[in-house]
Amino acid sequence: MKINEVTKNAEVRKQLRRNLKHWYSQATIEDKYEGQRWYTEASQFASFLSEKYGVTKEIAAGVVSALSPNNKWKRNKIDAEIVLSACAAGMSPDAVSVCTFNANKKRAFQIAVGNFKILKSSPKTYAFARNVGEDDPSHVTIDRWHVRACQTTSKSPVQVQESITSKQYSVIEQETIKVANEFGVKPHEFQATIWVCIKNHWNR
Repeated sequence: MKINEVTKNAEVRKQLRRNLKHWYSQATIEDKYEGQRWYTEASQFASFLSEKYGVTKEIAAGVVSALSPNNKWKRNKIDAEIVLSACAAGMSPDAVSVCTFNANKKRAFQIAVGNFKILKSSPKTYAFARNVGEDDPSHVTIDRWHVRACQTTSKSPVQVQESITSKQYSVIEQETIKVANEFGVKPHEFQATIWVCIKNHWNR
């Protein structure tokens, strides 16, 4: 399927939904548990940061989200503490190092002090902040693993398109929500389950 046609081709959207249903049906009990647990623990971490550094949970989740691109989750959490601790001490972004792009670090600092909010024009990080901070069922964090799952049911790695536009993101997000609702699962937990399932298969 051609994911770049998802905004204008109903058949592509239909195939996308079939592929997502396939991956969810392939998910084991353990996969589903991990998918549900991931956002629960991420939300708890945002609450922990909120209490420890005296910021709102929304700000804590925003900092985590701003630092998430190209960053592993374990390091993402460390970096969030680094930024919030530095802000509490009145330090500048240049005084600390994190494992993501410099622009993301500066944005995280601005979020931490209440001078910036992640906007819908950055759909992935916006959705991530909403999912972690507010348990928001109207947004889905769509990363490259989800985009892969939308395009194929192959249990071994295949080459597919991995980058999408904001418009394509919006359509994929809404189609994902539709399928998640069919299964009676929170959309972000549905996404996390598929993430676990396809990654487990492709990384064997």
